[in-house]
Amino acid sequence: MAHLPGAQQRRPIANLPHQHQRPQPPAPRVTPYTPDNRELYAGPRNRLFLALRSSIPSEVDWALPRLVVASFDAPDSFKLDSWVDSVGALKEWPTKWLEGLEKEAAAFELRQGRLDFADVKGEDRSAKRLKRDLVLSTMPEWLSDPAVEKRATNSLLILRNASFSGPNAKTICKEPFLAFLNDFFSLPIPFLQHLLLRSPEPVHHILATIQSIFPAMNTEIPGIRRIFGEVFPRLLIESSDIAVANDVLPILIMGQTIPNITYPPELVPYLLRLLALRPPGATLDLVLDLITAFTLNPVYARQILCDPNFIQHLKSLAVLLDHNGQNLSILYDGVPYMRAKAVLNPAGGAYKADESSKRRTLEREWAQKTIDPLSGRGMAMEVGTEPPILSDAAKKRLFAMKEPQRSITWMHEIFVYSSTAQVLQVTFWHAYRDFFSGPGSHEPLLSASEVIKNVTAAFPTAAAKVWNDAMGNQKFVIAGVGFRKGSDDSERFGCFWRDCAHREGATNPAQLIEHIQSFHVPPSTYTPCQWGSCTHAPCTLSHFLTHIPLGKPITQVPDYLSCYAGTSPDWFSRQVVTARLPPPTISRMSFAGRKTATDANRRPVGTPLLAALTVRNLARTLRTEITLALPEDVPTEDEVQAKKKHLLEERYGLPIPESVIKEEEKEQEEANQGAAGKEMNMSDEERERAKAAFESIEEKVERIMEENVGNIGHYLGDAFGW
Repeated sequence: MAHLPGAQQRRPIANLPHQHQRPQPPAPRVTPYTPDNRELYAGPRNRLFLALRSSIPSEVDWALPRLVVASFDAPDSFKLDSWVDSVGALKEWPTKWLEGLEKEAAAFELRQGRLDFADVKGEDRSAKRLKRDLVLSTMPEWLSDPAVEKRATNSLLILRNASFSGPNAKTICKEPFLAFLNDFFSLPIPFLQHLLLRSPEPVHHILATIQSIFPAMNTEIPGIRRIFGEVFPRLLIESSDIAVANDVLPILIMGQTIPNITYPPELVPYLLRLLALRPPGATLDLVLDLITAFTLNPVYARQILCDPNFIQHLKSLAVLLDHNGQNLSILYDGVPYMRAKAVLNPAGGAYKADESSKRRTLEREWAQKTIDPLSGRGMAMEVGTEPPILSDAAKKRLFAMKEPQRSITWMHEIFVYSSTAQVLQVTFWHAYRDFFSGPGSHEPLLSASEVIKNVTAAFPTAAAKVWNDAMGNQKFVIAGVGFRKGSDDSERFGCFWRDCAHREGATNPAQLIEHIQSFHVPPSTYTPCQWGSCTHAPCTLSHFLTHIPLGKPITQVPDYLSCYAGTSPDWFSRQVVTARLPPPTISRMSFAGRKTATDANRRPVGTPLLAALTVRNLARTLRTEITLALPEDVPTEDEVQAKKKHLLEERYGLPIPESVIKEEEKEQEEANQGAAGKEMNMSDEERERAKAAFESIEEKVERIMEENVGNIGHYLGDAFGW
């Protein structure tokens, strides 16, 4: 069997036991080491285990690879209890390897200078160290036997593969293997760190085996408690290998079920620092899982709350509440008969732009019929000196068009017929270029020649020609058109009185009212309203003000309104507003939030859940500390004596014995002392600092409770409302 050189190339292992998932057996494969089924028969005379017990190197090297393949290909059918003392046989070579490690560890400790000279004083201490250095200088470097290490690695690999089966885990958890674990983890921690760097594979096999057999392990053995409470935490704290952390963290999580186990005080601060580094992959969940388990214990929870950097650690946990969160947007369609359709709003900019365009189309068609170049009949209209300013709705409509229709429609909006007017071709091109060079236009511009050619399509009677000015200079012009005078905003104050001969001219509401009173409705006459399609009578000033536009246009008027599917599009143009049907309910409802990891039942899982549980546990502990710190009503001495006298009185003919009263007083005194002791766990400064830390994340917690759709907020109630 090939020897794996490092932790990163280890064979794939099953999921961790704390995840409660059984490994899927790999597909059977045939290798040179695949054993025959006859070689795996049960009984004391099994050839493979007999070869393993023989200690003959060739026999051992023949049996071990076959047992490795058999345990890996079919872990459920590989039954260790089918062979007599199978665990003892598999433990033989790891024990020999451990014996060499113990000698190597002694030399390693000597070379590292870890000798206790505390009881030696002065010159004697220097003499001792000098003698040690002389001895080490003559001692050769200890080298482990690679063949023994390889056989031990394969033996441990067989135990690791077999431990995935429940019956095998119980078989392995016997005294011999636990004694081997106790001896192995009695090696000095620095040497174990050195061994993990030099030969990581067998150590990782041991750690993986412990993960699998832990449910069947007797944790009351003192050596096992020492391993879980001292060795594994030290391995985690003093190692910078992510592979070691991935193996040790699940073991420490499972070790939380061992009652009354103690850990080094440096473990919790180390986990908090490791969490701030955001370890990759599943390591982050393992670190959070262990911190969550620690926060269930009030002692460790108070240790975290008292940390001077608690506010930074809490903010780090708050960020993890939205770990790998994604924006979620959901649309809900209403029932078909309640769905609405969108129609143009008569008061909106888009509707007014369409109406203005229709009106200019009628004026242009009428002017085109009036002008007759052959007969010399023309049409003189007042024109402007610069392009008119269009409304935002008109600009939006033009920017959305494609050429050449865009340039033709733009000419219809900017120019009007006038037999006496002409525009320089350069001015014409500059007006086109400036208008469509804005940020809202994305269609490429036409060339100047193409724009000039489109003039005849927009205005058939217009023509491009050469014109001689008063100085005799020739200029290229477009005759027969001119800039439309005014702007879309000034057209709001046009007169829409039927048969009005002076529709334009007003620029504000006051001028429009003056025009109406002067030409259409004298103040002293009884005249019906003829504004547009209105027929209200009489046309009083208060009524006419309902037609007058505001001095400044409203910018928040929607372009579209919703109505029922069967409603006529001109429903909103009716005169009587109160006769309109109420608008339909929203046909489509939208919901936006944040989505984090959930299971099939939409319950939170993963990093956000572990972070929420940790924050909740810390918040509950802090609230308990704040409650215990509140002053209690301590009874006075007179009240105590009065109560004692009351209890000594005869009740129902049976007085309470004084011994019972003394026992109650003793219990009360112990309870008061216990409460006082709890109050001393956190100082006032530490409580206020922890409270300020929770106040600093309240806004984020509130936002998560509102936006998260993974039910994370269900666990954050205690972390809110300080």
